Amino acid sequence: MRSTARRALLLIFTFSMPLLVLGCPKKPVPVVDAGEPAAPAPTPSVTDLAPLTEDAGEDAGEDAAKKKKWVGPAVNPNQLKIKQCCNELRATHDPLLGSFAAQCDMLAAQVGPGGSDPAFAQLRAILKTQKLPAACSGL
Repeated sequence: MRSTARRALLLIFTFSMPLLVLGCPKKPVPVVDAGEPAAPAPTPSVTDLAPLTEDAGEDAGEDAAKKKKWVGPAVNPNQLKIKQCCNELRATHDPLLGSFAAQCDMLAAQVGPGGSDPAFAQLRAILKTQKLPAACSGL
């Protein structure tokens, strides 16, 4: 008796569940007609273009000559030397020195004008135990 009631409830639940989930179909919303499309914009006529002439004034050349432009390197010489060493370490194709080169690249950006970054001192101590390329000899 219990199994028959369970089966009946299961069948009722199974067949009524899609009706509860899906519900009634929604009616489509009618589209309101916007009317006739607007007239296209008239095409512009052909215009003759004149070349641009730049007039910066009579004394523009004098000001431009007086300004000093910075032509130095983007990094200080210490950073440049460290980056050269990092590139030489990478060029050896040694896996151990390659991992040191990755650390060296990160630390080279942090080195100040004096070349004395505390984190770089640790890398120097590690590199002293390895055979290094010539670019790394003065570090």
